[in-house]
Amino acid sequence: MLSEREVVAKVQHLTVTRLRVWVKQGWIKPAGETAQGFSDADIARAALICNLEDELGFAEDDVPVLLNLIDQIHGLRFELKGLLDALEDLPPDVRATVRMRITSRREGTS
Repeated sequence: MLSEREVVAKVQHLTVTRLRVWVKQGWIKPAGETAQGFSDADIARAALICNLEDELGFAEDDVPVLLNLIDQIHGLRFELKGLLDALEDLPPDVRATVRMRITSRREGTS
């Protein structure tokens, strides 16, 4: 786990004040009550928020909506991975049937 200062040192344009505001807003959720609770995922999220605001010009009011959408995409990817893993456990003939149905739905022939 990393401290606030370590996170700030790793993310360009990030200040301790800015990081604390994002934690207060719930945009970044460190693990633990102390300043020693930041993970690599928190660093990536802080860099993303800086990029959204500083480089891409999104307003602060837009950030929670964008973060929510990004979180949903990651959640869907996780669910899809679980579904694909479960499909791999099925017998080959069942997998073939599932693939055929997916293909026919994509082509609009269901």
